[in-house]
Amino acid sequence: MNVAQRGPISLWVASDLGEVWLALMEEDRPYELILRGEEQSRLLGAIFKGRVSGQARAVGASFIEIGSARDAFLMDGRANDANPPQLGDELLIQIVREADGGKGPRATRHLTLAGWSLVFAPVGPSGVSRRIDDLEERDRLKQILDELAPEGTGLIARTSAVGATREELELERDELLARWEVVAAKAAAVRAPALVHRDEDPAVPWLRDHLALGPERIVVDGPGADERKQALQRITGLPPIESFSGPLPAIEAMHLDRELSGALSAHVPLPSGGRLIIESTEALTAIDVNSGSDFSSATLEETATRTNLEAIPEIVRQILLRDLAGMVLVDFIDMIRPENRARVDEALALELTRDRSKLRTLPLTEFCLAQITRQRRRPSLARLMMQPCACCRRGQVLRPDTQARQLLRQLRVIARPRPAGRFTFAAPLPVVEAAREIAEKWGQACGLPALQHVSFVAGEVDISVKS
Repeated sequence: MNVAQRGPISLWVASDLGEVWLALMEEDRPYELILRGEEQSRLLGAIFKGRVSGQARAVGASFIEIGSARDAFLMDGRANDANPPQLGDELLIQIVREADGGKGPRATRHLTLAGWSLVFAPVGPSGVSRRIDDLEERDRLKQILDELAPEGTGLIARTSAVGATREELELERDELLARWEVVAAKAAAVRAPALVHRDEDPAVPWLRDHLALGPERIVVDGPGADERKQALQRITGLPPIESFSGPLPAIEAMHLDRELSGALSAHVPLPSGGRLIIESTEALTAIDVNSGSDFSSATLEETATRTNLEAIPEIVRQILLRDLAGMVLVDFIDMIRPENRARVDEALALELTRDRSKLRTLPLTEFCLAQITRQRRRPSLARLMMQPCACCRRGQVLRPDTQARQLLRQLRVIARPRPAGRFTFAAPLPVVEAAREIAEKWGQACGLPALQHVSFVAGEVDISVKS
């Protein structure tokens, strides 16, 4: 299968105003952007000792109390399970999908511990990632893993295991076994519900998942960057780790703040004057391709085809950047000729090879409609940053803390050349309250002016220098 060509890849980890920004950059343009609160509970991949609090017998599922705001949802497949959980049972589960909207986190009893090249399964067979397509390398890795895996357990080679020596894999196996012993000991010592294991640094599992892309470097920035760099440098097999150097924070210098604002907009411009219109509902996301004026001298068929082909890289980038999941429908401009529809179909399939998530696509219909179904592991960027409008109850508006951080960054830009200045921060009351709290906790380390130099006022948005 052909794979879309990639430019130089770098992975960026930047802390700012109480958030960790995780960005995959290709030729200094973001293709993935994940934001995590420094104090936010990170559930994906976490292992809990939970208690069965309810059952949905019709679908063969259980609800598991884990000490979080929402119980986890466990599809235990009762018809195929000789020992299905009963009410009150305590069991170890792992979160495989975070809570989203009205749905609680989804869990499994098939536990795994992920390393940089291997995944350890306390119960299960060994195997090799399906993304490793070199048959000789698959056989080599499979033979090594069969010899290294303790009886009754499994080791799975990740794509980053390609080329690793037996000694390197054995060393990582020993590290994973040591981690599992700690997890098992804690699980035996605590009562449900309790957190048993979680990666404390949200950057670590994200970096592990992207090593197979062959990044040229990892860049860290923001408060705590030196400690994070030192911790990562102790891990073998990582690309060079750099501290970002520059007069501006990485988020501003690399325009990640601007990309975030664009990823929350319904309109995305295309180079030739066309645009994408992206609208999400609870059930699906629709992406509409609109033509521009730069192809006006061509025929309608040529304009449609060229605009559709031009739109495809940006469509896929927006899917990755916004972390869209579930059903995504792309409404291309109508093309009459079957060979043009085939060109667009093939180009979309090729560009989607950039995506490491599980997905299914259907062939382009005669009405030029493409359907993509993409795995959901976490809430989309919009779900994290926005909330329903309290006035119309149909649209979406920025959450108070999201807007507060955007305005605090504006304040930082205004205050940077005026170190002794005094400033006004005016916004709706919920935004002001969120901004004051963020500034108190994180402002000094992130370059904001001292709190006594800022007047926080409820009212119309106004970020300015006091006269």
